[in-house]
Amino acid sequence: MTLSSRDTVPDITSLNRRLKREKAARKQAETLLTEKSRELYLALQKSRENQEKLELALWASQESYWEWRAEDDAFMVKSFGLHKKQVKESKHNAITLMSLVHDDDMPTVQFQWSLAVHSYYDDIEISFRIKGREGYQWMRSRGKVLLRDESGTALHIVGTSKDITRQQKAEQSFQLMASAFSSSREPMLVLSTDFVITEPNEAFLTLAQLNARCECEHQPLTAYLEDAKEQLQNLPQLGQLQFDTRLVTSVGTSIPVDVSLAMFESRQHSSRYLIATIRDISERKHNEERLRELATHDDLTGLKNRLGLNAELARLTAFSEPYSLAFIDLDGFKSINDLAGHDAGDLCLKTVAKTLHKAYANNAIITRWGGDEFLIAVPGDEQDCVTSSQSLITELESLDFELANSDIGLSASIGVASFPAHGEAVEDIIQNADAAMYQAKTSGKGQVFVYRHGLIERMKEQVTLLTDLRRAIRTRSLDFYLQGKYGSAGNMIGAELLCRWFSPLHGMVSPGTFIPLAEAHGLDGEIGLMALESACEYIAMMEAEGLSVPLSVNISANQLLEPGFAAVALAICDDHVVAPQMIEIEITESIFIQDQSSALRALTELRNAGFVLSLDDFGSGFSSLSYLRTFQFDVIKIDRMLAKDIHCSSKALSLLSGVVKMLNSLQFTVLVEGIDNLAYLPLMEEMGISAYQGFLFEKPIPYDQFIYKHVQSATALDD
Repeated sequence: MTLSSRDTVPDITSLNRRLKREKAARKQAETLLTEKSRELYLALQKSRENQEKLELALWASQESYWEWRAEDDAFMVKSFGLHKKQVKESKHNAITLMSLVHDDDMPTVQFQWSLAVHSYYDDIEISFRIKGREGYQWMRSRGKVLLRDESGTALHIVGTSKDITRQQKAEQSFQLMASAFSSSREPMLVLSTDFVITEPNEAFLTLAQLNARCECEHQPLTAYLEDAKEQLQNLPQLGQLQFDTRLVTSVGTSIPVDVSLAMFESRQHSSRYLIATIRDISERKHNEERLRELATHDDLTGLKNRLGLNAELARLTAFSEPYSLAFIDLDGFKSINDLAGHDAGDLCLKTVAKTLHKAYANNAIITRWGGDEFLIAVPGDEQDCVTSSQSLITELESLDFELANSDIGLSASIGVASFPAHGEAVEDIIQNADAAMYQAKTSGKGQVFVYRHGLIERMKEQVTLLTDLRRAIRTRSLDFYLQGKYGSAGNMIGAELLCRWFSPLHGMVSPGTFIPLAEAHGLDGEIGLMALESACEYIAMMEAEGLSVPLSVNISANQLLEPGFAAVALAICDDHVVAPQMIEIEITESIFIQDQSSALRALTELRNAGFVLSLDDFGSGFSSLSYLRTFQFDVIKIDRMLAKDIHCSSKALSLLSGVVKMLNSLQFTVLVEGIDNLAYLPLMEEMGISAYQGFLFEKPIPYDQFIYKHVQSATALDD
């Protein structure tokens, strides 16, 4: 009789029923033994006290115990003889052991082992032929993964093995199906070689939301998998295949899945089957997406981080899309952190993040670069970026942070560089925007500065200047000149201490250059203390020469806001036996812009210590009048720009006259600085001004020249 190809492949369902009847009696006994063996095996991992029981069970079932570790890729095997006490241990190299596996079974062994090692399949059960002394024998090996690394790869697997040659001869057909459906909770399918479903398991029906097997039997696998045709074409060449795709359920929902396929042949090579394992990886995909989100975004603000920005800029650069990059550094954030703590600082950064979204267009790429620095990439025209950056500064300065009983102001210094005008590489654009931001900060903060070619070179020069300045401060190489203050009768009423610096590398450096540089890098405090010490030394030395000259010292806002500055200043005076009333502390209105409450507290401490307080550069700012109302200064120094051209401009004269009249009515001592024109004096005297300072009277000169000049003058007057 000639059998058709259909007859050579028995119906799987009927085969299962026939074999189930034949095995029922034997399986009942074997199941009990197997369950007991596994129970004892698991107990071995928890307590070494159960080892003897496990060995007894293994001896009874003639099972061998094996253990594999990834660190040496070797198998340790413990087998048991006919007598209970006969135990043999051996160690086998994995490669050597695999070379003994029958060639026809090698794909199955590799596939099942790969599933356990790499695919989160903790349980292993493999039947295969291995070469022994009397030829090939069938072995059934069971195992369990005990340890995996962070990536999910198995590190430690233990299990048992048993010679099943006799059973395999009778159950070969059944084993083919059992390998695919052996109590697995994973959705699995048996397929024909043309990827038609011949048998699903219950887990697949549940995953695909099917009510019965008949709903998917004889259906192509591609009916449930999206875009899988191209991947499936590679299976004949590879023999096994694994890929990620999406499974479409019967109700139309889509689930991310991992698909593993392997091809098997019957022992007689009369037929082939495909076994597909389909695992729901929704949780893994969610975690991967979350990890990608964390890798490219800042955890505190939710903005993109450096990695996220670099990826976006690389994309824009690759497609030659023009964009501008705003490098933002917050002004005043350090005060928030120092005065109110890091929790308040974090809250501030979150507020800034929201403000950035408000100031810049929706297509802007907003990034927290680190600390209080932010980078914003704005596709398109450079002016859009500049306009948005200016708007941001306005928004930040309008924010009100009432922290630690202080009103703390916030602003930003912003540098802008554009692609491709200012560089063709991402690194160049970031570097140039950073340089522009630094220039904005040193130019007075709260500004937007657009990168100009050659700025980097100037920045490098400034770095060398900064290094030289640090050295000058460390070696106390700064000089302090004196410029007298005079009354209307031409008599000297005091003097101002002015810092001067001659650099061996850069020559005479203007205070307008090195003072902002010192403030930007936290060196202003050291210069201020040096100035106070020098002032006290000069006063003491002049008193020894019979001169009593009060000296004024310029102190930066940053230094004044430092807790305990008044106590430090008073200690310096005590060390030099100089009364604090001989020291006039000159400040500018910038101290109020940074933190008005702390400024008032610091000035009050100085006043209580006995120091004379002077508001410098009055009229050069925009809100000085409000400070006159909130704090009583001893002296108001009117900026030279208010006095400029009063001899030839009626408007200038009227403005200065009005300001002086107001200050006199408030009972302030008024001094006008920068006087260099003799024609100013009669006009100022008519206004009631009685104190002057400027080149018309005296230029700043070194201490030795100053004291020689005025000692000589005092001597001449005495004569």
